[in-house]
Amino acid sequence: MQGVYQFEAQVLDFYERNAESYDSWAGGVHTRAGTRLAELAQVLPGERAVDIGCGTGVTTNLLAGRPAEGGCSIGVDVSPHMLDVAMHKHSESGTAQFALMDLRQLVLRDASFDVVILGQMLAYTRDPRALLFEAHRLLRAGGRIAVSNQCRSLCTAAQGLFFESLEHVPLRIERGEAQNARLGEPHVITDFLESSGFEDVETTQLVIGNRTHDAREWLDLMTHAGPWPYAVLSQLRSAAIDRMAEQLDDLMRTLGEGAFAYHTAFTFALAQRQ
Repeated sequence: MQGVYQFEAQVLDFYERNAESYDSWAGGVHTRAGTRLAELAQVLPGERAVDIGCGTGVTTNLLAGRPAEGGCSIGVDVSPHMLDVAMHKHSESGTAQFALMDLRQLVLRDASFDVVILGQMLAYTRDPRALLFEAHRLLRAGGRIAVSNQCRSLCTAAQGLFFESLEHVPLRIERGEAQNARLGEPHVITDFLESSGFEDVETTQLVIGNRTHDAREWLDLMTHAGPWPYAVLSQLRSAAIDRMAEQLDDLMRTLGEGAFAYHTAFTFALAQRQ
């Protein structure tokens, strides 16, 4: 169990330390993904929506302008700092509410929501199936779930080289379950939702690309790409980072025009509770 607790602590530490810059990372890709998720959820006036793992509240706050009488938009998260950012961005005229909760055991009533949002959550939990069961419990009959996950197969060759190089760093850093990384594949998330009590699954994707100028800029960017690279790179001393930058320059030269190019790709899925 120690590895499980270490992994959960790393995930929480990543979000706590990156809350202020999370929405602006890589040109605002998280903001764009959260905005797209809110659009796909199609929350109607009067409907009740809960955003599980709401983070900085991008999606929650967008939905807050839609509930009419009887509706609401609630965001829950395990990171106090993320929730602080979410509430700071929340306008006084909005209806969004935020709460600190253990996402594995949500203190919310059965069948009390029309829409459940899971933005980039499933890959960062040890038991994504249990989280989907919680979502199923919260939804009324015929309610909807909107999910987003990063699609790793759409990463660039440069990203592949970089993450392979992290495997050789002599630090014992816990990672998420390998199969969870595949939840961004459209057919995988479709099968996963259907086997967890959801139907009529529809998927779409968003791919955002750019490149850095050099290895140091790349390492600065990738340090904040997720809990695992953050946990590895933030523990290295400056001399080790310098050596990694030199090695990365050599690796990238083998890619020609593909050097330092990266994609941040998201798969979105919308489904209905059976």
